Amino acid sequence: MKNKAIVSIGSNEHRTTNVKEVMELLKKYFPTIRFSTPQLTDPVDMPEDAKPFLNLIALFETELDCEALDAKLKKLETKLGRDRDDDEEGVIPMDLDIIKWNDEVYKPQDMVRPYVVAGLDELDEL
Repeated sequence: MKNKAIVSIGSNEHRTTNVKEVMELLKKYFPTIRFSTPQLTDPVDMPEDAKPFLNLIALFETELDCEALDAKLKKLETKLGRDRDDDEEGVIPMDLDIIKWNDEVYKPQDMVRPYVVAGLDELDEL
């Protein structure tokens, strides 16, 4: 069964390089993936001195179940330098989160963020 995933992508450490790399990696796993235009955004719920993020969303179908996809995304985060111990310092080389799975919204707070709304509109998913 094909599952439809919407994933948020964000980076505030080596952000341009990391976003480009994760897009290439995701294209290998999910050939029909589509990406919104990346946007520079202010950090939310981060330390005061955290750097701005480069954010975008990805939309794709997958045969994986939600748990397997989440595990794959967390491996990609680690590959691109994510260390959960650095989170409290506001250093996020790569953040990949499933925000919508099929018809179920996983992160309603993310669905209203301007870059997500703009990305969904751009990808004709509103």
